[in-house]
Amino acid sequence: MSFVIERVALVAVVLMAAVPSLHSQQLSIPEYEILLMDAEAYHADYDFGAAVQTYSEALRKCTDSTRRAEIEKRLSQSRNGRSMSSYCQRPKVVARKNFSRHDFFLYYPLADRSWRKGPNRLDPRPSPESPVVWYPQGSREAYWSMADTAGVRNIYYARDLGNRWSAPYRMPFSSSEDEIFPMVSGGKLYFASKGLFGVGGYDIYVCERGPDGHWGEPRNMGFPYSSPYDDYLFINSPDGRYSIFASNRNCSVDSVSIYVLEYEPVPVSSSVRTVEDLQKLCRLDPPRDLKKVDNKSAMSDSKASDPNTELYARKAAEVRRLREEISRLNRELSTLRAFYNNASPSEKSEMAEKIVKKEARLPGLQSQLVAANKDLQKTEMDFLLHGVLIDRSRVEAESDNEVVGVESSYTFTRRSLGSSDF
Repeated sequence: MSFVIERVALVAVVLMAAVPSLHSQQLSIPEYEILLMDAEAYHADYDFGAAVQTYSEALRKCTDSTRRAEIEKRLSQSRNGRSMSSYCQRPKVVARKNFSRHDFFLYYPLADRSWRKGPNRLDPRPSPESPVVWYPQGSREAYWSMADTAGVRNIYYARDLGNRWSAPYRMPFSSSEDEIFPMVSGGKLYFASKGLFGVGGYDIYVCERGPDGHWGEPRNMGFPYSSPYDDYLFINSPDGRYSIFASNRNCSVDSVSIYVLEYEPVPVSSSVRTVEDLQKLCRLDPPRDLKKVDNKSAMSDSKASDPNTELYARKAAEVRRLREEISRLNRELSTLRAFYNNASPSEKSEMAEKIVKKEARLPGLQSQLVAANKDLQKTEMDFLLHGVLIDRSRVEAESDNEVVGVESSYTFTRRSLGSSDF
């Protein structure tokens, strides 16, 4: 269903809920407000041409100065979207996975215990959009997002001088709205902003360091990295194989998708001709026939690892993943069964269907676990017979991290939070 149809349905529900009876009370909604609803739906659906026309019409009919300022801002974003459609990139998609928006950043292939939860000395007032600071152990500099006296989050820079921090320096490209998740990756500074040239929500921007050591003007990375939704936390993986970012497009309210793309050293931009093509591009759907990719170096920290240890670790991770999935499924079944007796007849019918479906999954998962255990034991015996020694300390360290997607094209490994006292 398109966003336009969804918005029309939503408007109907809101109007019905607003009054006891449409027959007993005459509604009077300004025409420009109806136009605004249509324009927002067009914009969310990537139809920026129609959005520009509808916002312009709403602006002509609106006399409220406060609302006019808001309409002008949205009109500008739709014009930006129309302009940005002329220079889109087409990265190759490796994987896409949904995570909770509260801890999605822990699934990036970055050094363990380097995300520091606020409040901390760099960010004493964290926000739901930016609850952590990236500060790896031993780093001599930090870039972070922090609220100013007006409550707007800007990007700051400071150096660790050993026994103290240098005075925070606010980056000069700060806008009148929030900037979050700054990351230096591959010699470039990436961050997300709501206030710079963009198409609404958080867009992703990149800066390059000049010969004088200062960062240049930020530029919007464009479609499909930016969108009318919230897009942020762009990095290039430490091994140089992948580009990764997060977005809440096509997600539920409490989740975000992490997109893993093949790294392109010299990306080529081109125009997108139709709305449908732009929608498809920004969905970033992984191909169905995706072959297994070797992402072991993206998963690991910068230190190289023995191939045999990596092989053993992956097999052990598969065993652990299956155990966790079976355990999680059993917990869900226990919860459903506990509520079943006190549920209404209609709820019981729905719960019974869920219970049957979840129970049907258990035998298959248990068979997979038996096979994975046998495979791990065979690998141990083969290593023993050939005198191969396993770096068990590394395997044990990795075993504390939740592993997601081992069975698919890319493995997401959950990192641990570091101490806020640093």
